[in-house]
Amino acid sequence: MTRSRLRKWLARQSMPLLLLALVLTLQWLPPPGLERSLLRLEGLLYDAKVQYLPPWPRSVSNIQIVDIDEASLHEIGRMPWDRSQFERLTTRLAEAGAVLVVYDVLFSEPQANVALTALHSWPQQATLSDGQRQSLLTYAAGLDPDLQFAATMQSVEVVLANVLHRHGRLRTGQIGHISDTGQTVQQSVQQQRPAGTTPFEPFSGFAAPISSLANAASGQGFINAEADADGFIRRVALLHELDKQLYPSLALEAFRVYSLVEQLQPAWLQQAGHAYLQGVQIGNSLIRTDQQGRILIPFRGGARHYPYSSAADVLRDRIDDQRFDQAVVFVGTSATGLADLQATPTSLTFPGVEIHATVFDGLMAPDSLPYRPDWWAGAMLLQLLMLGMFCLWLFPRLGPLSSVAAALLLMLLAVGVNLWLWRVQVLDLPLLNLLLLLVLLSVYYISYGFVRETRRRKQINAVFDQYLPPAHIQRLLDDPGSVSLAGEKKQLSVLFCDIRSFTAISEQMSAQELKLWLNQYFSVMTQAIQAHDGTIDKYVGDMVMAFWGAPLAEPAHASKSILAAFAMLHALELLNQQYQAAGKPVARIGIGIHTGEMNVGDMGSDFRRSYTVIGDAVNLGSRLEGLTKFYGVPLLVSEDTKAEASELAYLLVDKVRVKGKQIPIRIYLPLDSDIKEPLLSHCQTFEQALAAYFQQQFIQAREQLLELQQALQVDAKLPEQPNLSGLITLYLQRIDAFLQQGPGADWDGSYSHASK
Repeated sequence: MTRSRLRKWLARQSMPLLLLALVLTLQWLPPPGLERSLLRLEGLLYDAKVQYLPPWPRSVSNIQIVDIDEASLHEIGRMPWDRSQFERLTTRLAEAGAVLVVYDVLFSEPQANVALTALHSWPQQATLSDGQRQSLLTYAAGLDPDLQFAATMQSVEVVLANVLHRHGRLRTGQIGHISDTGQTVQQSVQQQRPAGTTPFEPFSGFAAPISSLANAASGQGFINAEADADGFIRRVALLHELDKQLYPSLALEAFRVYSLVEQLQPAWLQQAGHAYLQGVQIGNSLIRTDQQGRILIPFRGGARHYPYSSAADVLRDRIDDQRFDQAVVFVGTSATGLADLQATPTSLTFPGVEIHATVFDGLMAPDSLPYRPDWWAGAMLLQLLMLGMFCLWLFPRLGPLSSVAAALLLMLLAVGVNLWLWRVQVLDLPLLNLLLLLVLLSVYYISYGFVRETRRRKQINAVFDQYLPPAHIQRLLDDPGSVSLAGEKKQLSVLFCDIRSFTAISEQMSAQELKLWLNQYFSVMTQAIQAHDGTIDKYVGDMVMAFWGAPLAEPAHASKSILAAFAMLHALELLNQQYQAAGKPVARIGIGIHTGEMNVGDMGSDFRRSYTVIGDAVNLGSRLEGLTKFYGVPLLVSEDTKAEASELAYLLVDKVRVKGKQIPIRIYLPLDSDIKEPLLSHCQTFEQALAAYFQQQFIQAREQLLELQQALQVDAKLPEQPNLSGLITLYLQRIDAFLQQGPGADWDGSYSHASK
């Protein structure tokens, strides 16, 4: 592409290029005022994928949820429950076959030991010996509900919950495991990090289980779930940082315990002196995360996708099936008053405990977890640039409607590719800005196309509004590509219409009266022609010329030209009635129609041009109009026109040689569709007489014509159309001449006309 052509292209595409730059800016540097709205829209597209696409693979493990629901609160009591209830609940679940119990309940405060408190306040303890007092204290301490709960956890795999805080230094409970000496032992997350690691957003406080419970549990994890900007929870962190230490989420820790893995190993990618978190290694499985350790929640449906059991039913031994056999049981609450209901893409009241269960279920099949790779930004840049440049190449070549179709197709393609990456490759890539780019570019090009189309319509109107009927012009506007102003040869039908004795009529009126009379006449004739999709070629004096089949192709051009001629004759009858009522001269016309190959196009000089037809076939149409006066009929068509419009009825008039033509042709008078007996029978008799005439059986032809003449005198009330009486007289004169002197050996039945 030369420099000048490049400049022209850039000038034409300046607005689309600006729109492309706008979308690229929104992708990487969104204005603060729009960022929240863009995130909300992107979130809605993500929600649609979660809601309407088929669910992820079925669970490979038995996941159960024990729900502290409204019925449990009513039957057992309001929260917080006595630790003995949780100790009994854990025991019941273990006896029912549960392999892991995960509590989405915070045990950050110790429960008072009622027995020990009562012993300290007992007035008579002073009378006891030291041995008795120590025995009672030891016995009362053994009744501590926290210690009993902790003792139960020694024989059952239990994972407890903690909560991390960003504000303040509040710290309750024990977030790590401690040894019997009170020292913190190794965390379940490997803490070694390479130099230059991307920092996590740190937390400053926590609320964790009390030391006795934390020390007895198999593990603990945070239950923080941070919503997106629009308040919906779509992703969760598997790792968070507190005091420069990494801690696991409740679901991740539950998966570690379930997998019998000692430590979780963060996977780091080192590049150019920096280290980025890629995921978490658990045994041989890599769970891919973003740089902040987050994953998208693999929702499997709406709330209560997993089996729920009421905590009261478990505590009261009302469950007698095997639902908890080899199960991972999550204990939480869906009760409204306990504020553990979250807004998610699949439900506005999604229990928090089921979020942890869903994440745990996804960790069981890490290859099916939706994942946004590190290279997503580069992929989006490439997609936007390729799509934008393709649109800049495609849309200028299309019309408005084609642009709409192309835009919809490209949107479907973009959505289809995105969904394919989501379902097959398990990749989550943004979709909003791709669709936004397509919408902006398609709206621009469609709007520009409509402006260009309006300009083109005006041009077409300027050329054809004086020639074509409005409906015909509309067809041209709907398909401008079908218009060709260049000269071409086409099979067309041409019509000539002339007023009989116009000179005599013009002498009866003044110039102003003649102008008004002609204008009224031309208006009626033009209306009849355009009503049958004819193209007005020109008006010459009192003559009207029209043709059919151009500029738009018309397969039935011959039939429509004849029907237009009938309409012109009928319209003239009504017009003559108005002329007579106004005391003006009436008009009589002759119409000639021929069908043949003609040259059609925009012709003329540099000063004046017109869309017209020329050629020998056009001249023949004019000759036929002139012959109508000779035969005394208002309409004549050639045998070529009759062949093209064979569905109509015709009366053979003659076989003639017109001036300038050596080859004879047959000419016909089309019969109106409402012609009835006995006139139709008379026309048939006339054609039988002509058949005998052309076979030189002149006596037989004469007898048939005389009989027909007598029949017409009897049926004197028949309409004048067709003018059989005049034609009979014409042929009787010819027959008489031939009977006196033969037609000659070379006579072929034709009659030669020397005048136009």
